[in-house]
Amino acid sequence: MTLYEVLLRPLLFRLSPDRAHELAHWVLRPKLPWQVLAAISGMKDGNLPVDCSYAGVRLNNPVGLAAGFDKNCELLDSLSELGFGFLTVGTVMPDPRFGNPFPRLVRYEETEGIADSMGVPGKGRAYAVARLKEFDKRRRIPLFCNIGGFSAQEIAQGFFDVEPYVDAVEISLMCPNVVKPEDFNPVKLLGELIALIEKRRKPATVRVPNDVATSEALLGELIEVAVRGGIAGIKVAGGQPVTEPGLGTGRGTLHGRPTAALATENLERAVRLAGGRLSIKSNGGIFSSDDVRSRLAAGADCVDIYSAFIYRGWTVARDINRGL
Repeated sequence: MTLYEVLLRPLLFRLSPDRAHELAHWVLRPKLPWQVLAAISGMKDGNLPVDCSYAGVRLNNPVGLAAGFDKNCELLDSLSELGFGFLTVGTVMPDPRFGNPFPRLVRYEETEGIADSMGVPGKGRAYAVARLKEFDKRRRIPLFCNIGGFSAQEIAQGFFDVEPYVDAVEISLMCPNVVKPEDFNPVKLLGELIALIEKRRKPATVRVPNDVATSEALLGELIEVAVRGGIAGIKVAGGQPVTEPGLGTGRGTLHGRPTAALATENLERAVRLAGGRLSIKSNGGIFSSDDVRSRLAAGADCVDIYSAFIYRGWTVARDINRGL
């Protein structure tokens, strides 16, 4: 076990998950301490001598940080020191949003799971783009930005606003923790969006909605629209709806180790339906090098993690890659 798991995590977990999340962001704001720690502990020893790419973007290694942790693009300097093969920031929404009522996070320590009902809070696209532009001058790690909105037009504008400062853009068709319109159709939305971003210069990828990922028919339809529209990759996860009285909304999405089996099933389904026509990223319940190996063997080009960052700490990417 790591120093984080033995000493720091027990202290951190005495705080509520929401407080701990805020504290983690505060600790990660300065770059210098993480540069020093990375040099001492070898956290940047994660660059693997293998070909590794996703959506045409060359990666340092196949283990990235998923969207959701750095929603406002404020922690890129420190996160770049932690050995991840790539970073995904966001979800970046058009306007500032408070998100759902607190509490927004619940831990299931015995199973290493997390329930969330964030509701895409953030400071808005203008703020995030300013942070991306400033970081672009010193960026040395593959960077993706997850963007969202409530219409194809909003998402398309977000795509073009962040595009100059990232290697590829990840499109979020709908957050699972916001109320969807009754007539919401993610496949139709993707088709409309593809037409609006026809003049894009960077690769476009799509974060497949969780309910779509479990449906043979819907996933197959979405993949066909994506392939025809030149989408370069898709992310398939294992998030599941959960009823949780400890959340402010009373319900949310389950993440972490309990989602591993469903995430693998969804990945295998996507690989079969895609037939090698686009890149696939897997997410959900990935904590170890064995977990990564199994996803790569199942057809994923790379993975990204979030819950493992919470439960294993800042050396998780280094440790996984050393195992690989």
